[in-house]
Order: sequence, then C-alpha cells, then structure tokens
Amino acid sequence: MNNRRITKVSISVLAVLMSCFSGVAQAAEILVDSRILDQAMSAIGTKYTASARAQEEISRLANQASTTYEEFKRANDALEGLLVYNAGLRKQINAQEQQIATLDESIAGVEEVTREIPLLMEKMLSSIEQFIELDYPFHSDERRNRIQFARNAIDNPDVSIAEKFRQVLVMYQTETAYGRTYETYPDTITLNGADRDVNMARIGRVALMYQTTDRQVTGAWDSNSRQWVELPAGDYRQEVQQAIRVVSNLEAPTILHLPVSAPEAVQ
Repeated sequence: MNNRRITKVSISVLAVLMSCFSGVAQAAEILVDSRILDQAMSAIGTKYTASARAQEEISRLANQASTTYEEFKRANDALEGLLVYNAGLRKQINAQEQQIATLDESIAGVEEVTREIPLLMEKMLSSIEQFIELDYPFHSDERRNRIQFARNAIDNPDVSIAEKFRQVLVMYQTETAYGRTYETYPDTITLNGADRDVNMARIGRVALMYQTTDRQVTGAWDSNSRQWVELPAGDYRQEVQQAIRVVSNLEAPTILHLPVSAPEAVQ
C-alpha cells in the first residue's frame, strides 16, 4: 500500500520536474532566439545606415554631375561664341592685311612721286610765270608776288610737300578764275611816256580797256604789239565808259561793242 503511494508521488514529482525542465528549455530557446533577433536587427540597421549614406553619396554625385554639366554647357556656349568672334576677327585681320599691303604699295608709289614733285612744281611755276608775262597786264605786281610766295614756300624746308604743292595749285586756280570774271579798278599806266591815272575794265581774258579819269582818252591793250593803244574816241569812248559802269554794277548788263582781239591758232 505504502509502496504504491510512493510510486504515485514519485511519478507526480517526476512529471513536475519534467515540466520544469521543459519550461527552462523553452525559456532558453526563447532567450537564444531574442539574441539572434537583436543581431539581425543590428545588421539590418547597419545596412540601412550604409544605404542612407550611399544614397546621400549618390545624391551628392548626382548634384555634382548636374552642376558640372551646367558648367560644361556654359563653357561650350562660351566656346562657340569665341569661335564665331575669332572667325570675325580673322576676317577683319585678313582685310587689314590686304589694306596694309595696298598701303605699302601706295607708300612706295608716294615716295617715288615725292621725289618728282619738286621738279614738277618748278616746271609749273616756270610755266605760269611765262604765262603771266604773256597775258594781259592786270594786277601784274600782285600776280608776280603770288609766284614769289609759292617759290619761297618751295624753298622752305619747314613746309611740307603737300603744302608746297597746295600753294602752286591755289595759284593756278586763281589764274584760271581770271578767265571767268570781270572787274573794274583804278590804276596808273604809262601813255606816251607819261603816267596817267585811269579806270580799268577787264572782261575775262578777252579785253582789257582803260579810260583816263577825265574821260578824254580811251584805249585798250593790244596783245599783238604788247602795248597800250589809244582807241578812236568817237567809236569807243561811250562804249568803254558804259562797260566800266556795267562791270561796276552801276548799270544793267547790255550788249557792248568793245575791242576784242581775235583768237590765235594753237601751235
């Protein structure tokens, strides 16, 4: 009887002990699984952190690449602009080089012309001086002084070649203008060995007439004889007097009968 009770008690204790051992094993198993989970979570957190850092690096590199691309575009646009600008400059340089070559040729020609200009001016002065001596004797002193002024300019080393040549051309222009103008002015000429005060009337280069201030003597320059000749008073005194008044703008222009030398044939 007692033995049966003991056996039953032992079996009960054994069951309790086995139950306790089973709970401890389960707890141990649960403890082991919690550490593994912590390790897994730690590993996952590390991966997330690495992924976040990698994403930040990717974003930084993407931004850097975008900035670099924009800088490249600006640099490329600037390069295209510089290429166009340089092309324009090359055209300008080519044109300037052609101009320089043309100027060099012109300068070489100018140097040659410059050496010949003094001789040309001397020939021009000699020709105009001879022409004045053979022309009607009006403003003779003024015209000779103009020639002397031009000669002084030519002999002056401080005067440029351009200014010397300009003086000669001005003198030619002045002499040319005499053939297209008319005038009247007082003068003193020698008539029959005596000086007489006269009023002169010049009509271009076709007639040069005089009339004494008392209107008693009327005459004209004879280009053939190279002297003053007296005109018939009955034929020309009134005509010359009227010509003087017309040239002086005291009368309206009209048709006048004046002594004009016939043109000579050019030789």
